This record gives sequence, structure tokens and C-alpha cells, in this order.
Amino acid sequence: MHRKVLYLVLALGGLVFLPYIGSLMHYEGTFPKEFFEYPPLVAGEKAPFNKVIFGLLSVAFLGTALLYIYPRIFGFKKPIVQAEKPVAKVAYPFWFWTGLIMWAGTLALLFARISEPKWLLHWSDLPIFWGFTFLLDGIVYKRKGGESIIATVPREIVGIAVASVAGWMIFEYLNFFVDENWYYPRGFIVPDNEFLIYAIIGSSGLLPMAFEWYSLLRTFKGMKNRWDNGPKINFPSWLKNILLVLAFGGMFASGLFPNGLFFSLWVSPLVILTILLEKFGVWTPFTPIKNGNWTPILLFALTYLFQGVTMEGWNYFSAAHGADGIFTYAPAYWVYSIPYVDTPKLFEMPILGYLGYLPFGVYCWVWWIMFAYLLAIPTKLAKLEAEGN
Repeated sequence: MHRKVLYLVLALGGLVFLPYIGSLMHYEGTFPKEFFEYPPLVAGEKAPFNKVIFGLLSVAFLGTALLYIYPRIFGFKKPIVQAEKPVAKVAYPFWFWTGLIMWAGTLALLFARISEPKWLLHWSDLPIFWGFTFLLDGIVYKRKGGESIIATVPREIVGIAVASVAGWMIFEYLNFFVDENWYYPRGFIVPDNEFLIYAIIGSSGLLPMAFEWYSLLRTFKGMKNRWDNGPKINFPSWLKNILLVLAFGGMFASGLFPNGLFFSLWVSPLVILTILLEKFGVWTPFTPIKNGNWTPILLFALTYLFQGVTMEGWNYFSAAHGADGIFTYAPAYWVYSIPYVDTPKLFEMPILGYLGYLPFGVYCWVWWIMFAYLLAIPTKLAKLEAEGN
């Protein structure tokens, strides 16, 4: 166990230091003066739109859509669906209404461009993220007849919130090395130290929303078992080792070539943590694939696609967009700067950028499994899904 913990700690160190070393080489030993300023208010220069890259990623986008909509094209068979017990009729729990007020009320203030209360507007992501989490959990509670994460394992949602802070702030740190794929043009309206505290506390709500979406999606019969009976794939150890080396290499190269390999930041951490956990005998969403069950990974990947579209929408409409630029009282309003495929956009996000939400969704689950394993935190969510409940 000590050796496994050591390997995970070394892997996390690689995620942190390899891009740093690659970027240091990229800048010939000296980072620009404002390189590590947080929050980033502007982005570095990016490569222009590239038709070839856009075309290739569009094919990947289409292929992914076909996998979700027409899985039989990819060798999936009709799943065996067992009869389910009738769901008891229950009322929405009190935290549903609390979350609705938190989420909708804060968004209403932002959308209306009201200047007060500034303390709430400046910290708006906290009630929005957690309000939406409570809202989703309440819907799950209603649809499952009194069962939900908050109702059954409330302490685990607290653990996921703590893991969420570490899991997201790593990405904020990695964003430096790809010349800010996202930045906060209104971050200057609060002091830098306040923004950092705000980012740390606010990011606690990012992972819980993914688990709530997954719980909600599993309440729909057409989604719960849709990809249960697919191709059986069991990667040999040598292939996993090669992928592990390539993932670590991608982390290093992302700092060395920030334009060409920026996507490594969204893929490599997931690959590294998943392979290490499976080598240790820990269940991950990839484990059932060897038996042909792709539902856990494909369904959880959808969580942040849905959440991403939702977040991009409320982010965009929380600001006024005019000839003078962007105006909002939310300092964490974010804008993207992506090389090669920065247009067309849906809200602030380039259309093809939504592909990145799929691996990020799975990363949320794998990060929590790793976090719980590393700190010996009892967790029921992974075990329940492993048993197919």
C-alpha cells in the first residue's frame, strides 16, 4: 500500500512539474514577468484558425455523436433491461427549493445587471454552483422516490467538494503553460488575493454537479443501460504502459508546445490516474469495458457536456456584450482562447471545444476515486456503480 501511495504521489508530481519543465525550456530558462499572474486577464497569442484541424476534429465530433445516438454501428447490442420496482411518490425535499432560490436568484441579479449587493455578485459562482447541485439532487430525490446523494450519503458530497477544489485548481495551474486557454477579463474588479480565495472556495461545487448529473441521467430508462452490451476490450499491460509514457510525455510537451498540444491537459491526467488505479486493482469507469459494459464511462462523460452547456449559457448571459467589450459584476466571467478552432462559438466556447467536456466528466469521477483511495476515505458511489446499482 505504501508503494502504491508513493506511485500516486509521484504521478501527481509529474502532472505538476512536467509542464513546468517543458514551459521553462520553451521560454529558454526564464518565464515572462507576468506568466504566473492570477487571475489571467488576457490570453497569450494563439495559432490562427486551421481548416484541416477543424475538419479532423469535426469528424471526431460526429463519430462521438453517432456512438451516443446509434451505438449499434459500433458493435453494441440491445441491452438486457431488468424490471424495476415502482418508485414511491415523494415531494421535492427542502434543499431542492433552497437550491432553486440560490441558483435562480443569483442568476437573476447577474442577468439584470444590478450593482448590489456586490458581495453576492462578486462571489456569485458559489451560490450558483451549489444551488444548482442542490437543485439537481432534489430532482433525483423526487424521481427515485426519496433516494439521492444528499439524502443517502451526505458526507460523501462533502468529500467530493474537497476533492473538487484540488481537482480543479490543478487545471487553473496547468492553464498557465498553454498561454491561457481560458481567462477572466473582469477579474480585476476584486483584489487578486480575494479572487484566489474565491476560486478555491467556488471550485468546491464543480465535481458535485457531475455526480448529480450522473445520478439524474440514470433515472431515465433509455440511458441507464443503453451501452451495457458493447464490444469487450481488455487492454494488455504493455499497451497500458505505452499509454502511460505517452501521457506523461504529453504533459511535458504541452508546456514545450503550448499551441499544438494544449489538449494534453484535458486527456493526460485522466489516462495517467486511470491506468495507475487499475494497476492497483481499483475499480474505475473503464473497468467494466472488459465485460462489454460501456455505460458508466459513456454516461459519466455526458455529465459535463450537459453541465458545460448549462454553465456556458449562464456565464454568457451574466454579462453585457457591446462595442466597449464585456461588462459584468461577476469577476469569474470566463472567455476562451483556443488555437486552430476558435470559431464558430456557442456562447463563449468554440463549438468543438465542447468535446473537451467529455473526458473532463470522466476525469471528475476518476479524480474522486483516486482522492478517496489516496486518503483512505470510505466511498460508496464507486462501489455502487461497480455493482450496477
